[in-house]
Amino acid sequence: MLSKSEMDGLATKKAASPPPTYDGGGERKGVGYYRNWAAFFLLGTINNLPYVIINSSAKILADSLGEDQYVSLVMFGNVALGLITKGTSTLLSVINFPPYWFRFLINGLLMLGGLLGVAFATNFWVAFAAILIAGSSATFGESLTLGYLRNHDRRMVNAWSSGTGFAGVAGACLYIMLTCIAGRIVSNDTSRKHGLMSMNRISFLSALPMVLVYWFAYFILIPRPKKKELPSIDEKDPKTIQDVEESVTAHQSRRSLIEEAIDEEETKPLLSSQHVAPAMELRHSKLSLMAIRIWRCWKLTFWLSFNLSAVYAFEYTVRSVASQARPQIEYNPLACPELYSALQLCYQAGVFVSRSSLSLVKIRRVEVLTVLQCLNMVVWILQAVFKFLPVYVLPSYMVFVGLLGGASYANIFYILRTDWKFPDADREVCINLSALSITIGILSGTLFELGLQKVLLNHFDNEF
Repeated sequence: MLSKSEMDGLATKKAASPPPTYDGGGERKGVGYYRNWAAFFLLGTINNLPYVIINSSAKILADSLGEDQYVSLVMFGNVALGLITKGTSTLLSVINFPPYWFRFLINGLLMLGGLLGVAFATNFWVAFAAILIAGSSATFGESLTLGYLRNHDRRMVNAWSSGTGFAGVAGACLYIMLTCIAGRIVSNDTSRKHGLMSMNRISFLSALPMVLVYWFAYFILIPRPKKKELPSIDEKDPKTIQDVEESVTAHQSRRSLIEEAIDEEETKPLLSSQHVAPAMELRHSKLSLMAIRIWRCWKLTFWLSFNLSAVYAFEYTVRSVASQARPQIEYNPLACPELYSALQLCYQAGVFVSRSSLSLVKIRRVEVLTVLQCLNMVVWILQAVFKFLPVYVLPSYMVFVGLLGGASYANIFYILRTDWKFPDADREVCINLSALSITIGILSGTLFELGLQKVLLNHFDNEF
């Protein structure tokens, strides 16, 4: 048997020499692997599909309801409740209640309510309320699924990432297809507003059956995770005893952050004996432990969260200023495809490719992606002002913007899912905290573009 000092030394050695971060891991690629991969791909696709359709339809939606000046407000509403929903998801992960099946059921109902509300809205503010609901389903579902992934093969992160990327391509393609149809309707209809409202209704109602596929993927395709059983111990077998000791030691070296927080509190000296009881109550208070856990996880994930938030802020600024990258005469709403929607499709194509690339290439230095995306934002802002790039360059450049954004997303969440420095017991909380930074980035990028539009772009756009 190993002595306590020997086991402590082994734990220190294991902590100092972490296992390789980017290994395949998990089960062999049998039928079960591909079934789960397809299920998480579907979850990612359908979770983001209403969000993409709303963003792609922002101009037609606002115009059809007589509020064409509120296009940016449509995109803002799609993420406005993101901090609340992701914060709620993080809290539910900490308390581990309600069960996952109930959370996936509720998220599907949010999708249905949002899509139906937008489809049958009679004025802009009813549609805006429905957009808040639909957008909250995308952000809540993202945090929910990323946390749920900790119970499955780490390679399923690639399936989810690929699915969310494909949602962008599918949603943008659907929007372009419906816009081409709408162009014929509007050109032959005496009421332009009626044609746009009909197109609106068709696009959102066509997405309703996807909610059933979402529930099918979770409740039917994905098997419930099996509980790990401890091995039986043969006291006469030295090898078995050594294996169990090493397993216990490895577990101790990856203890939950909450346990470490308790240890830190226990090492603090007390002023006098009368403080013992209050200190014990505070130390074991659920709220106190929860706050300690979240704070420690936040410090662990800060650098990754910062990069993720910055990349999203930069790329959403790019996506917004793309509406002024060329003279307004080139943005013909009756064209098939219209220039702005075509650029959005190029962006989504880049996101899809890079979010599906983990099996081919993995990037640990995610800050490089952040810097490159910042440079892209500067170039696109200058393009919106001076329009120096010809129109045929813009599609490929927008693909590059999507590639960087998707690569940052996929690699950051893969690191969170697999890196040794995030304890298994707290990995879901770390993932949910990082997911919050996406919403922060999108909101920051949207607000920055609105200010840029008012202060700079409107002035220069009138000159071209």
